[in-house]
Amino acid sequence: MTAFLKIENPGQAPIEGFTVLGVSLASTSNNVGVIGQFGSGNKHAVAVLLRNDLSPIVYAGTLKMEFSTRPQIVTDGVASKEFGRVVVKFGGTDPNTGTSRSSTEDLGFVLNYGEKDWTDVALALREFVSNSIDRSIRETGDWSGVKIEVVGESQVRAKAGFTRVYIPLTPEVLTFFNDLPKWFLHFSEPHLLDKAILPKNNRNLGERKAAVIYRRGVRVREFEASDTESLFDYNLDNLRLDESRQANDWEVRNAAGKALASSDKQILAVLFDRLLNSDKPAWEFSFDSFSMQPSYGDSADVVAQRRKNWSEAFIQVAGDDGVLTAKGTVNQLERKGYIPIVASENLVSAAGMYGVQTSASVLSADELSGRELSDPTPDAQAAVNFVWNLLEQIGLTNDKEKPTTKVFTSILDGGVQLNGYYRSGTVYLHEDLGGTASIVAGTEALSDRLVKVALEEVVHHITQATDNSRDFQNFLLDVAVKLARRGEEKVSVRRGRQSASVA
Repeated sequence: MTAFLKIENPGQAPIEGFTVLGVSLASTSNNVGVIGQFGSGNKHAVAVLLRNDLSPIVYAGTLKMEFSTRPQIVTDGVASKEFGRVVVKFGGTDPNTGTSRSSTEDLGFVLNYGEKDWTDVALALREFVSNSIDRSIRETGDWSGVKIEVVGESQVRAKAGFTRVYIPLTPEVLTFFNDLPKWFLHFSEPHLLDKAILPKNNRNLGERKAAVIYRRGVRVREFEASDTESLFDYNLDNLRLDESRQANDWEVRNAAGKALASSDKQILAVLFDRLLNSDKPAWEFSFDSFSMQPSYGDSADVVAQRRKNWSEAFIQVAGDDGVLTAKGTVNQLERKGYIPIVASENLVSAAGMYGVQTSASVLSADELSGRELSDPTPDAQAAVNFVWNLLEQIGLTNDKEKPTTKVFTSILDGGVQLNGYYRSGTVYLHEDLGGTASIVAGTEALSDRLVKVALEEVVHHITQATDNSRDFQNFLLDVAVKLARRGEEKVSVRRGRQSASVA
């Protein structure tokens, strides 16, 4: 005896819902949980099944619809091609007119419709079930009226006031039925239908542990671009899908990142616990900071609640001394007595926006850059003194006080060594450049490179201008002109003395 998978819901579907492209009354509904939006799902589903030699039988109330194909040749005067024109055979009573209907009619699509994207029988069955859920919600207010079961051939019959879809029970159809709880949260975990982030619960269809993505409780996909295990699965209410019911990797990751940013303290604690207590990667660690940052239109209250959730979850897991950081500042944090918890820069950045203690919030700019500061070496101090005295002599200190001097050590950054910098009244010179030996032969012993760097940073102090700015360039030109004039005056004085001695 032939067996069938039966999909039943209260309410009689319009005939056009199975025969006319674009017809979807679900898209007019304001009911919470309604899934449909395109008006093509049933038509795609019929084509998918027919391509797999499965002929679905649909009862819209007391009207029977049996789908099949007939050959049709299409020519454009250059070439000809045979298509399988999808047809429907009606039988029984039309629920709209109450009259008997027995005819076979051509539909406006062929067997090839959607074949590039709609490849699996499971996708067709998902559409039929989704539409049943929608109609049940619109009919009764919830989806509990949907019934999905395996029945015998003798049970293939109509039921007034209901829509029933029957699909021959092949191994592939049976697999879908057995996996129904993984395809729809409605039939396994209805208490999670209003949750965006789901605890892992064996929802993958294979051995992969990648994130399983749902939209309004309906399985959309497993995340395909990564085999990395996810900490959670996701039920994303407003995930944008295309007409083939697909969302690209960026859309999925972006929507999941936004959901994580808005999650509660318990969910975030799982995230931080994995970072603290395991070296095992997680898909969530790859989210970019853009997806998790506050969006335009987020209210101050929403952002404040996120800050509370993130910061409290982190303290719960890591304690008051825990600091979220990228790899580069681990040593600096440990020297200061903190417990570094290493994460991606994107996650550190997002967490910092929501009040989590990060390296940026507990380390100075120098510590973040790997610099260690100390008192000036004699050479470094002598170089700053030399430059300052020179600028005083030519009247270009602009009534500023002489800056203090510090030396620093730092690691190479991309193979480049920072020689010096200026900040808040202090000139910083690299220890290697400044030397460590005392001045024993006057300023002549200072290297030209050291004096040049000292001059640059002292000029920053006097002008408060940045590198390459016009003010900075003008000041250095003034220095050059003043020194040139000063040198010219000295030459004139020397020549005058020589003339006097000759006389």
